[in-house]
Amino acid sequence: MKITKASELEKGSNFSALIYAPPGTGKTSTIKYLPGRTLIIDVDRTTNVLSGEENIDIVYADINDVEVGFAKMLEEIHDEHIKNYDNIVIDNLSELEQAWLGEKAKKSKTKDGRMMGIPEMGDYNKFSFYLPNLIRYVNSWPNVNKVYTAWETTREIKLPMGQLYDQAIPQIREKIITNVMGLVNMVGRLVINEETGNRGFILTPSNATFAKNQLSDAKFAKQEEIWQFKSEVKEPTDEIT
Repeated sequence: MKITKASELEKGSNFSALIYAPPGTGKTSTIKYLPGRTLIIDVDRTTNVLSGEENIDIVYADINDVEVGFAKMLEEIHDEHIKNYDNIVIDNLSELEQAWLGEKAKKSKTKDGRMMGIPEMGDYNKFSFYLPNLIRYVNSWPNVNKVYTAWETTREIKLPMGQLYDQAIPQIREKIITNVMGLVNMVGRLVINEETGNRGFILTPSNATFAKNQLSDAKFAKQEEIWQFKSEVKEPTDEIT
C-alpha cells in the first residue's frame, strides 16, 4: 500500500477532464491548447480541424469493432505508446456510445432488431458498465492527462416544489451520467457569445448547466485558457458570456 501526502499532489498534473458542447462548436479545436504532446483517439472523425498541429498525433478508432477492438486499442496505447505523450484524448464519448449500440443492433438476436437497427434492452444495461469501466481504466494510467469530449443535450429536472427546468449535460446515457462525471476532475460546457463569437467554458454547476471544477477556483475560462489551472476565481466577462 502506497500512502501519498496531499501536500505533494498537483492539481494540474495527471488530471482528467470532460468538455462538451453541440457538434461543430469547438470541442476538438480546444485540444490544441493542451501543453505537451497529445494523442487523440478519434471516434467521430472530426480531427481535421487540427490540421497542421505538430504536437498532436491521431489514431482512428474502428467504429465497426467497438466493444472488443476499442479495448484492445487502449491496451496497445497503454503498453507501447503512452510514454511518448503528455495527454490522451478520446473524441468523443457520445459517438462511442452510438457506435457501440449500433454494433449491438447489427448482432441483435431478433429479426426486427436487426432490420430496424435497434439494440436489445440488455445491451443498454451492458453499456452502463462498459463506459464507466473504460474511463476508470484510462484514468488509471499514470503520468498522463486524460481528456474526453462529448456532444451536448438537455434533461428535464423537477425541483421538490414542482418547478421544471432544462439542464445542459453531456450526451451520455442519462442513467450513468452522474457516475461518468464523478470519475473526472473537471466537466466544462463550451459556450459561444452570440455577439462577439468568442468561446469559453462554464466550469461551475447551476440549474442550467452540468459542470464541475476540482482543478482550480475558476468558474469560467476562455477556450484558449481552459488548461491553465489558476487559483484565482474568474467571473464571466463579456468575452465569454
